[in-house]
This record gives sequence, C-alpha cells and structure tokens, in this order.
Amino acid sequence: MRNQRSAGTLGIVICLALAACGFGSGSGDDDVLGGSRTVTGEVVSFESDDAIAGAASISTSGLDPAPIVTAQGSSFTIDGIPENSTFQILGAVTPTHRATFQTVSVVASDVSDVRVRLLSESYLATLASGFGVTPSAAKGILLARLVDGAGAAKAGVPGSNLVVAGANGPFFLDAEMMPQTGATATSASGWVVFFELPVGVVELGQAAAPTVVLEMAASPVAAGSVTLATIKVTDGAPVLPTNVSFSQQIVPIFALPPTGRGCVACHSGGGPGKDLGGLNLGGGVNLSYTELLEERPNVRVNLAMPERSLLMTMPSRESPPDRHPNTTFTSSTDPDYLKILVWIREGAKKN
Repeated sequence: MRNQRSAGTLGIVICLALAACGFGSGSGDDDVLGGSRTVTGEVVSFESDDAIAGAASISTSGLDPAPIVTAQGSSFTIDGIPENSTFQILGAVTPTHRATFQTVSVVASDVSDVRVRLLSESYLATLASGFGVTPSAAKGILLARLVDGAGAAKAGVPGSNLVVAGANGPFFLDAEMMPQTGATATSASGWVVFFELPVGVVELGQAAAPTVVLEMAASPVAAGSVTLATIKVTDGAPVLPTNVSFSQQIVPIFALPPTGRGCVACHSGGGPGKDLGGLNLGGGVNLSYTELLEERPNVRVNLAMPERSLLMTMPSRESPPDRHPNTTFTSSTDPDYLKILVWIREGAKKN
C-alpha cells in the first residue's frame, strides 16, 4: 500500500502546538483571540495518499466560534482560526470514505498543504473482517500510530500499555498496515486500532503497570466516525515531576510560543481573556499568583480537587465542551498539564 512508504511523514497530528489558554469566570465571548489565520489543504485517501474524487465535506471541532470553511472538490480553505489554536478537522466523502477526524494546529502564521486523510469504507471493512469485529453505527473507531521522539514508527510496544476506556482493542496492524491477528505489540508500522469507542472525547487511560510514557491528544469521537491520532512513545515508566516551582516552572507556561503555551496572547493587555474572563496572566509572578489563588479562591485553583481547578479544566478538551474557545493541554498526560497538577497537589505554593 502506498501509504506505508510515507508512514514516517503522515503528520496526522500536524504541529501539535498549543492554544491560548483561558480560565476566567466561564462567560464566553465570540472574539477571535490574537490574529486570524487560514488553513488550506486537500482531502486524500488514507491508503494511497491520493486526492479523493468527489465533493468533500469539511467541518471543524474544538473552536468557538467555528471558523469559516469553504470546499471545492477535494480542496478546502478554513478562515478565521485564532493564533495558537489546536483543533480537529472532520472530513468525509460519502459514500466511499468514512467521516474522519484529525488534529491540526495553528501558531502565528497560515498553514498550507494540510492533507486530511480519510479511510475508505472498503479498507474499514477489511480491518473489521480481519479482526473479527462488527462495528456498530452508534460508536466510533480510533486508528493511532505509535511513534518515537523523531516521529518514526515505534515497533514492539506491548498492548498492555494501551488503555482506552469502553473500547474494544487494541488490535495491531502489520508492516503493510493490514490486520495482524494474534499480535500483542506494535509492528514496524506502529499502527493500532480500537473499535466501539463511546461518543465524546477519547483519551488514553492509565495502564496497570506501564513500561513506556504515551502522549496522545484528546480527540473527538462521533457515531460511525474514525478518529486518527498519533501517540508519542518515550521508553521507561511514567514519572511525575516533584517540587514544582511556580515562578520557574508554572509562570513560563503562560508565555508566548516558542517558550510558552500562548496564554498571555489572550490573558493580558486588552485580550478578551482579561477583559471578559477577568484573568490577567501577563503581569509577572506576583500578579499571576494573586489572580489564580486569591481573586477566586478554590475556583481557578482547587486545592481539595486539583483536577477540577479551572486552571486544569478550561484549557483542556472536554465533552461537552466548556466556553473556552480552544484547547491548550492536549491531554492529561501533557507535560505542562502534569506540572500544574503536581504544583497544586503540593499546595500551590508561591515558590
């Protein structure tokens, strides 16, 4: 299959940078954060990487308000995307190719030549038949590729590390991206499949005895759809950070890319996150600490339930979504998410 020859450059998760973050009062607005950018690209076959004949249907998930989408044949343009935004494109060409989500990121410039890869109905039937499953129309399918830090396929990752709540799997594809029945670890292709995903947001769960660190962006799942993802693999069991410093490790997260996650693009100056959300993260260590800990006690930072802090939930992908306009932390295994989580667990000190 032609897709295998270019597997190292599939780019299903395109430049997984992160969006301007926000966690104000919860009252949303329809302003575009920062500059407005454009994404252009083409809908192609997952199996062959060729453009798909027919009129493509294109929409987006993860941005509020939704950007403007225009499509002509297999080509598309998406206008009005806030800078520092990570979101999903949902493409479909019926009846030949299944509706498929994949993740795209925009930092501070337009993005061109995006290739939205759709799985054909015939290929999905081959996978289902090969693994002896009967996918239901009410559930979704996750097809993910495990890669190393350089983006190359990662072979030999045991399936015991891969946990997706409520799903049927993992099932593994061979080097030719065909069903490899009876396999218990990834092949040279790095591809893995889960069937019967519940509708909502899919995220990797915690294995009982993990041997590797896995990072996958939380992604939407719709009934009868496919979700494509990339899973970054780091050898060794997960280790949480300790003794996290607010001034040295937390505040830098709020800075603009490439050093930070872009939060100050919205939450400083005249940004909507400051004016409408009531949160200013652009005034240095002292002001940021006051805004997070003292202005709204146990709301922005919840010492009793750290995971429920607005500082954690508002920039994360949720189902149903909150009013935060885009996604900052791609998952609960995001390194910066974990830094903030541990900092709160350690008492949210001004250190």
